[in-house]
Amino acid sequence: MNEKQKYNFFFIINPNAGKEEAKHKWPLIERILGQKNIKYSFAFTEKQGDAEKITIEKISEGFRYFVVVGGDGTLNEVVNGIFKQNSEAYSEIHLGLIQMGTGNDWSRYYGFKNDIENSVKRIENINIKQQDVGKIIFNDNGESKEAYFINVAGLCFDAVVVKATNAMKERGQRTKSAYLIALLSSLIKYKPWDLKIKINGTELCGKFLSISIGNGKYSGGGMMQTPDAIIDDGMLDVTIYEDMPKSKVVKNVKKLYDGTVTKVSGVKTFRCKTLQIENLNPQSVIFAETDGEIIGNGPYTITVMHKVLNILS
Repeated sequence: MNEKQKYNFFFIINPNAGKEEAKHKWPLIERILGQKNIKYSFAFTEKQGDAEKITIEKISEGFRYFVVVGGDGTLNEVVNGIFKQNSEAYSEIHLGLIQMGTGNDWSRYYGFKNDIENSVKRIENINIKQQDVGKIIFNDNGESKEAYFINVAGLCFDAVVVKATNAMKERGQRTKSAYLIALLSSLIKYKPWDLKIKINGTELCGKFLSISIGNGKYSGGGMMQTPDAIIDDGMLDVTIYEDMPKSKVVKNVKKLYDGTVTKVSGVKTFRCKTLQIENLNPQSVIFAETDGEIIGNGPYTITVMHKVLNILS
Protein backbone atom coordinates (compact mmCIF):
# COMPACT_ATOMS: atom_id res chain seq x y z
CA MET A 1 0.00 0.00 0.00
CA ASN A 2 1.50 3.33 -1.01
CA GLU A 3 1.21 6.58 0.97
CA LYS A 4 -1.38 7.97 -1.41
CA GLN A 5 -3.76 5.12 -0.63
CA LYS A 6 -3.20 5.29 3.12
CA TYR A 7 -6.06 7.64 3.97
CA ASN A 8 -8.33 6.74 1.09
CA PHE A 9 -11.57 6.00 2.92
CA PHE A 10 -14.23 3.65 1.68
CA PHE A 11 -17.76 4.44 2.87
CA ILE A 12 -20.36 1.68 3.00
CA ILE A 13 -23.86 3.14 3.21
CA ASN A 14 -26.99 1.23 4.19
CA PRO A 15 -29.71 3.44 2.65
CA ASN A 16 -32.43 1.88 4.84
CA ALA A 17 -30.69 2.57 8.16
CA GLY A 18 -32.53 4.81 10.60
CA LYS A 19 -35.76 5.00 8.57
CA GLU A 20 -33.75 5.81 5.41
CA GLU A 21 -31.86 8.55 7.25
CA ALA A 22 -28.58 7.31 5.76
CA LYS A 23 -29.88 7.69 2.21
CA HIS A 24 -31.19 11.20 2.82
CA LYS A 25 -28.11 12.46 4.66
CA TRP A 26 -25.43 10.99 2.39
CA PRO A 27 -25.38 14.14 0.14
CA LEU A 28 -24.66 16.24 3.25
CA ILE A 29 -21.90 13.85 4.29
CA GLU A 30 -20.38 14.08 0.80
CA ARG A 31 -20.47 17.87 0.96
CA ILE A 32 -18.59 17.87 4.28
CA LEU A 33 -16.04 15.37 2.96
CA GLY A 34 -15.48 17.61 -0.05
CA GLN A 35 -15.02 20.70 2.11
CA LYS A 36 -12.36 18.88 4.10
CA ASN A 37 -10.65 17.48 0.97
CA ILE A 38 -11.01 13.95 2.29
CA LYS A 39 -10.31 11.32 -0.35
CA TYR A 40 -12.99 8.65 -0.48
CA SER A 41 -14.97 6.13 -2.49
CA PHE A 42 -18.32 4.62 -1.56
CA ALA A 43 -20.97 2.00 -2.22
CA PHE A 44 -24.59 1.55 -1.19
CA THR A 45 -25.83 -1.80 0.07
CA GLU A 46 -28.96 -3.25 -1.50
CA LYS A 47 -29.60 -6.36 0.57
CA GLN A 48 -28.39 -8.29 3.59
CA GLY A 49 -24.84 -9.56 3.13
CA ASP A 50 -23.77 -6.82 0.71
CA ALA A 51 -21.63 -4.95 3.25
CA GLU A 52 -19.59 -8.05 4.04
CA LYS A 53 -18.99 -8.79 0.37
CA ILE A 54 -18.10 -5.18 -0.42
CA THR A 55 -15.60 -5.09 2.46
CA ILE A 56 -13.82 -8.25 1.32
CA GLU A 57 -13.67 -6.98 -2.26
CA LYS A 58 -12.39 -3.52 -1.36
CA ILE A 59 -9.71 -4.83 1.00
CA SER A 60 -8.38 -6.91 -1.89
CA GLU A 61 -8.33 -3.70 -3.98
CA GLY A 62 -6.14 -1.92 -1.43
CA PHE A 63 -8.57 -0.03 0.83
CA ARG A 64 -7.63 -0.06 4.53
CA TYR A 65 -9.95 2.59 6.05
CA PHE A 66 -13.65 1.76 6.11
CA VAL A 67 -16.54 3.88 7.38
CA VAL A 68 -20.03 2.54 7.92
CA VAL A 69 -22.95 4.91 7.39
CA GLY A 70 -25.63 2.87 9.08
CA GLY A 71 -26.36 0.91 12.23
CA ASP A 72 -25.23 -2.12 14.19
CA GLY A 73 -26.27 -4.62 11.50
CA THR A 74 -24.21 -3.01 8.75
CA LEU A 75 -21.32 -2.61 11.17
CA ASN A 76 -21.48 -6.33 11.97
CA GLU A 77 -21.33 -7.24 8.28
CA VAL A 78 -18.25 -5.07 7.72
CA VAL A 79 -16.53 -6.61 10.75
CA ASN A 80 -17.25 -10.08 9.37
CA GLY A 81 -15.80 -8.99 6.04
CA ILE A 82 -12.62 -7.79 7.77
CA PHE A 83 -12.08 -11.05 9.66
CA LYS A 84 -13.13 -13.47 6.93
CA GLN A 85 -10.88 -12.01 4.21
CA ASN A 86 -7.31 -13.20 3.70
CA SER A 87 -5.89 -10.36 1.59
CA GLU A 88 -4.50 -8.28 4.45
CA ALA A 89 -3.61 -8.55 8.14
CA TYR A 90 -6.33 -7.37 10.53
CA SER A 91 -3.87 -4.90 12.05
CA GLU A 92 -3.81 -2.92 8.79
CA ILE A 93 -7.59 -2.41 8.61
CA HIS A 94 -9.41 0.47 10.33
CA LEU A 95 -13.12 0.96 11.01
CA GLY A 96 -15.17 4.10 11.57
CA LEU A 97 -18.87 4.85 11.91
CA ILE A 98 -21.35 7.57 11.11
CA GLN A 99 -24.30 6.17 13.03
CA MET A 100 -27.71 6.11 11.40
CA GLY A 101 -29.35 3.06 12.95
CA THR A 102 -32.23 2.74 15.40
CA GLY A 103 -30.33 0.91 18.17
CA ASN A 104 -26.75 2.21 17.93
CA ASP A 105 -25.74 0.01 20.86
CA TRP A 106 -22.09 -0.39 19.92
CA SER A 107 -21.53 3.35 19.48
CA ARG A 108 -23.34 4.01 22.77
CA TYR A 109 -20.44 2.30 24.56
CA TYR A 110 -17.99 4.82 23.09
CA GLY A 111 -20.32 7.76 23.64
CA PHE A 112 -20.33 8.74 19.96
CA LYS A 113 -22.63 11.66 19.23
CA ASN A 114 -25.33 11.37 16.60
CA ASP A 115 -23.91 14.33 14.70
CA ILE A 116 -22.44 14.22 11.20
CA GLU A 117 -19.89 17.03 11.66
CA ASN A 118 -18.49 15.42 14.82
CA SER A 119 -18.51 11.98 13.21
CA VAL A 120 -16.50 13.14 10.19
CA LYS A 121 -14.06 14.96 12.48
CA ARG A 122 -13.61 11.80 14.56
CA ILE A 123 -12.84 9.79 11.42
CA GLU A 124 -10.56 12.47 9.97
CA ASN A 125 -8.44 12.64 13.14
CA ILE A 126 -7.33 8.97 12.79
CA ASN A 127 -7.42 8.52 16.56
CA ILE A 128 -7.15 4.74 16.86
CA LYS A 129 -8.46 2.58 19.69
CA GLN A 130 -8.06 -1.19 19.59
CA GLN A 131 -10.91 -3.35 20.78
CA ASP A 132 -11.73 -7.03 21.18
CA VAL A 133 -13.83 -9.09 18.77
CA GLY A 134 -15.93 -12.14 19.60
CA LYS A 135 -15.75 -15.21 17.37
CA ILE A 136 -18.38 -17.96 17.08
CA ILE A 137 -17.80 -21.29 15.35
CA PHE A 138 -21.16 -22.86 14.52
CA ASN A 139 -22.93 -25.44 12.38
CA ASP A 140 -24.81 -24.47 9.24
CA ASN A 141 -26.54 -27.41 7.54
CA GLY A 142 -23.71 -29.73 8.53
CA GLU A 143 -20.95 -27.28 7.53
CA SER A 144 -18.71 -25.64 10.11
CA LYS A 145 -18.73 -21.84 9.77
CA GLU A 146 -17.56 -18.82 11.72
CA ALA A 147 -19.06 -15.46 12.57
CA TYR A 148 -17.73 -12.42 14.40
CA PHE A 149 -19.27 -9.81 16.68
CA ILE A 150 -17.95 -6.59 18.19
CA ASN A 151 -20.72 -5.91 20.68
CA VAL A 152 -23.11 -8.59 21.99
CA ALA A 153 -24.19 -12.08 20.93
CA GLY A 154 -27.13 -14.01 22.32
CA LEU A 155 -29.07 -17.26 22.33
CA CYS A 156 -32.45 -18.55 23.50
CA PHE A 157 -34.98 -15.78 24.11
CA ASP A 158 -32.49 -13.09 23.15
CA ALA A 159 -32.05 -14.64 19.70
CA VAL A 160 -35.81 -15.14 19.29
CA VAL A 161 -36.46 -11.48 20.12
CA VAL A 162 -33.77 -10.28 17.70
CA LYS A 163 -35.26 -12.43 14.94
CA ALA A 164 -38.69 -10.89 15.62
CA THR A 165 -37.16 -7.40 15.72
CA ASN A 166 -35.52 -7.94 12.32
CA ALA A 167 -38.86 -9.09 10.89
CA MET A 168 -40.44 -5.86 12.17
CA LYS A 169 -37.72 -3.82 10.48
CA GLU A 170 -38.27 -5.65 7.20
CA ARG A 171 -41.92 -4.61 7.42
CA GLY A 172 -40.83 -0.99 7.81
CA GLN A 173 -41.27 -0.78 11.59
CA ARG A 174 -37.86 0.74 12.31
CA THR A 175 -38.32 2.34 15.72
CA LYS A 176 -36.11 2.63 18.80
CA SER A 177 -38.67 0.62 20.78
CA ALA A 178 -38.79 -2.24 18.24
CA TYR A 179 -36.74 -4.56 20.44
CA LEU A 180 -38.93 -3.98 23.51
CA ILE A 181 -42.10 -4.53 21.48
CA ALA A 182 -40.66 -7.75 20.02
CA LEU A 183 -39.57 -8.86 23.51
CA LEU A 184 -43.04 -8.58 25.00
CA SER A 185 -44.84 -10.09 22.00
CA SER A 186 -42.38 -13.01 21.67
CA LEU A 187 -42.64 -13.86 25.36
CA ILE A 188 -46.18 -15.23 24.95
CA LYS A 189 -45.14 -18.18 22.76
CA TYR A 190 -41.55 -18.68 23.87
CA LYS A 191 -40.45 -22.02 25.31
CA PRO A 192 -37.06 -22.29 27.08
CA TRP A 193 -34.25 -24.10 25.25
CA ASP A 194 -32.69 -27.28 26.63
CA LEU A 195 -28.92 -26.73 26.55
CA LYS A 196 -25.53 -27.76 27.86
CA ILE A 197 -23.21 -24.84 28.63
CA LYS A 198 -19.51 -25.30 29.38
CA ILE A 199 -17.87 -22.26 30.92
CA ASN A 200 -14.84 -21.80 33.19
CA GLY A 201 -14.71 -25.50 34.00
CA THR A 202 -18.38 -25.53 34.96
CA GLU A 203 -21.07 -27.48 33.10
CA LEU A 204 -24.64 -26.18 33.22
CA CYS A 205 -27.40 -28.41 31.84
CA GLY A 206 -31.13 -27.75 31.66
CA LYS A 207 -33.68 -25.31 30.34
CA PHE A 208 -32.61 -21.69 29.95
CA LEU A 209 -34.63 -18.57 29.32
CA SER A 210 -31.88 -16.50 27.67
CA ILE A 211 -28.14 -16.03 27.25
CA SER A 212 -26.24 -12.81 26.53
CA ILE A 213 -22.54 -12.81 25.66
CA GLY A 214 -21.09 -9.34 25.93
CA ASN A 215 -17.98 -7.84 24.47
CA GLY A 216 -19.76 -4.51 24.93
CA LYS A 217 -22.44 -3.71 27.50
CA TYR A 218 -25.43 -2.39 25.52
CA SER A 219 -27.94 -4.26 23.36
CA GLY A 220 -31.58 -4.05 22.32
CA GLY A 221 -31.58 -0.28 22.01
CA GLY A 222 -29.97 0.62 25.33
CA MET A 223 -30.53 -2.45 27.52
CA MET A 224 -27.63 -3.55 29.72
CA GLN A 225 -27.66 -7.33 29.95
CA THR A 226 -23.88 -7.44 30.38
CA PRO A 227 -23.47 -4.19 32.34
CA ASP A 228 -19.88 -4.74 33.47
CA ALA A 229 -18.43 -5.67 30.08
CA ILE A 230 -15.25 -3.89 28.99
CA ILE A 231 -14.72 -3.86 25.25
CA ASP A 232 -10.93 -4.27 25.28
CA ASP A 233 -10.15 -6.43 28.34
CA GLY A 234 -9.73 -9.75 26.54
CA MET A 235 -12.76 -11.23 28.28
CA LEU A 236 -16.41 -11.95 27.50
CA ASP A 237 -19.10 -11.14 30.06
CA VAL A 238 -21.84 -13.78 30.01
CA THR A 239 -25.30 -13.42 31.57
CA ILE A 240 -27.33 -16.64 31.78
CA TYR A 241 -31.01 -16.59 32.68
CA GLU A 242 -32.39 -19.81 34.11
CA ASP A 243 -35.94 -20.81 33.25
CA MET A 244 -38.35 -18.56 35.15
CA PRO A 245 -42.06 -17.60 35.08
CA LYS A 246 -42.97 -15.18 32.30
CA SER A 247 -44.57 -12.89 34.87
CA LYS A 248 -41.15 -12.52 36.49
CA VAL A 249 -39.65 -11.51 33.13
CA VAL A 250 -42.26 -8.77 32.66
CA LYS A 251 -41.81 -7.58 36.25
CA ASN A 252 -38.07 -7.13 35.73
CA VAL A 253 -37.98 -5.56 32.25
CA LYS A 254 -37.03 -2.19 33.73
CA LYS A 255 -33.91 -3.77 35.24
CA LEU A 256 -32.68 -4.62 31.73
CA TYR A 257 -32.22 -0.88 31.17
CA ASP A 258 -30.54 0.11 34.43
CA GLY A 259 -28.09 -2.80 34.52
CA THR A 260 -29.48 -4.38 37.71
CA VAL A 261 -31.00 -7.42 35.96
CA THR A 262 -27.90 -9.43 36.92
CA LYS A 263 -29.04 -9.16 40.56
CA VAL A 264 -32.36 -10.92 39.90
CA SER A 265 -32.62 -14.43 41.34
CA GLY A 266 -32.11 -17.06 38.65
CA VAL A 267 -29.65 -14.87 36.72
CA LYS A 268 -26.01 -15.99 36.71
CA THR A 269 -22.99 -14.02 35.47
CA PHE A 270 -19.58 -15.20 34.28
CA ARG A 271 -16.44 -13.74 32.77
CA CYS A 272 -14.53 -15.99 30.39
CA LYS A 273 -12.32 -16.27 27.33
CA THR A 274 -14.28 -19.16 25.82
CA LEU A 275 -17.54 -21.05 26.25
CA GLN A 276 -19.35 -23.86 24.49
CA ILE A 277 -23.10 -24.29 24.03
CA GLU A 278 -24.79 -27.48 22.85
CA ASN A 279 -28.42 -28.33 22.08
CA LEU A 280 -29.73 -31.18 24.26
CA ASN A 281 -33.05 -31.49 22.44
CA PRO A 282 -32.60 -33.20 19.03
CA GLN A 283 -36.18 -32.31 18.14
CA SER A 284 -35.53 -28.56 18.29
CA VAL A 285 -33.46 -26.20 16.15
CA ILE A 286 -31.50 -23.50 17.92
CA PHE A 287 -29.90 -20.35 16.52
CA ALA A 288 -27.91 -17.37 17.75
CA GLU A 289 -27.65 -13.66 17.09
CA THR A 290 -24.45 -11.66 16.69
CA ASP A 291 -24.84 -7.88 16.95
CA GLY A 292 -28.45 -8.38 15.86
CA GLU A 293 -27.72 -10.70 12.93
CA ILE A 294 -29.08 -14.27 12.99
CA ILE A 295 -26.65 -17.17 12.44
CA GLY A 296 -27.17 -20.93 12.06
CA ASN A 297 -27.53 -23.93 14.32
CA GLY A 298 -25.22 -25.04 17.14
CA PRO A 299 -23.20 -26.43 18.73
CA TYR A 300 -21.32 -23.19 19.33
CA THR A 301 -17.78 -22.47 20.44
CA ILE A 302 -17.44 -18.81 21.39
CA THR A 303 -14.08 -17.13 22.00
CA VAL A 304 -12.65 -13.62 22.31
CA MET A 305 -9.88 -12.15 20.13
CA HIS A 306 -7.99 -9.52 22.15
CA LYS A 307 -7.47 -6.04 20.67
CA VAL A 308 -7.58 -7.11 17.04
CA LEU A 309 -9.77 -4.34 15.57
CA ASN A 310 -8.65 -0.75 14.97
CA ILE A 311 -11.48 1.69 15.69
CA LEU A 312 -11.46 5.31 14.51
CA SER A 313 -12.60 6.77 17.82
